[in-house]
Amino acid sequence: MSFSSETKDALARVPVRHPECALAELVAALCLSGTVSLLGGGRMGMHVTTEHAPTARRLIRLMGQRFGVKPELRTQRRERLGGRNAYRLGLAGEEAVTVLTACGVLHCDGEGRFFLRPAIPKGALAKGCCRRAFLRGAFLASGSLSNPEKEYHLEFVARDPRFGAALNALLAKFRLSAKMVRRKGLVVVYLKEAENIATLLNLIGAHGALLTLENVRIHKDLRNNVNRVVNCDSANLGKTVDAASRQIEAIERIRDRVGFGRLPLVLRQVAEARLEHREVSLQELGELLDPPLGKSGVNHRLRRLMAYADAIE
Repeated sequence: MSFSSETKDALARVPVRHPECALAELVAALCLSGTVSLLGGGRMGMHVTTEHAPTARRLIRLMGQRFGVKPELRTQRRERLGGRNAYRLGLAGEEAVTVLTACGVLHCDGEGRFFLRPAIPKGALAKGCCRRAFLRGAFLASGSLSNPEKEYHLEFVARDPRFGAALNALLAKFRLSAKMVRRKGLVVVYLKEAENIATLLNLIGAHGALLTLENVRIHKDLRNNVNRVVNCDSANLGKTVDAASRQIEAIERIRDRVGFGRLPLVLRQVAEARLEHREVSLQELGELLDPPLGKSGVNHRLRRLMAYADAIE
């Protein structure tokens, strides 16, 4: 089972505490995965399609509790999508009109004529809890979430660009920086940053997925920090080795050309110590001298030796 499916399984079990929140979830499913059509005899029909069985059961339960209707459930096998099942929930006639009108998706002008609203009904987003329920319904109906071990990516797919833009605006109200792109005639609203995805998961009640995401973030940050420290240490070690090699080369040049007899005692001590202890650091080299010398003092005398070697060259 994918990480996205596991997250949806958990969300499908989140209790709905208020009728308005149940309505908001249904509105999200209708706006993002619903279709309205005219049937024979002038009747109106609607259906919602999902590939997630627990989401289909949740929508059936919400419609029954909220409106006392039982949608017809049909299962379709999609060969082009790896043989996965798609679940189609349908209502027709007065039941469809009742649900669509109550959700605010369908509007009656008072003369018996019905119109589809081109945007998310404001009544479904009146309260903070309803806005969170709407986002939960939107994710269940048309969302997906990548495994955070591979990448940070959460997206919603909308058929109508107006609903995509409205969803993007709703996410912005929660200070979530989402982006929109068109893909194969659809509108995709997506989040990339781990912090934004974590905030959204917390809003919609996907706490298990949130904990998994945070654990992955901690491990990735720890691994990245360790890699940075190792790379930094490796770079510093490389610089130390290169510097020591240049120092030894200069000291050997002095020894072979003029000998150490012409050097002041303080320089001769450092030169002999460096030749004898080629791998030690400047700090360790200073501790081997008599009397001991600090790192800056050793570095100063080695620079004098290198300058002397350049002079005799």
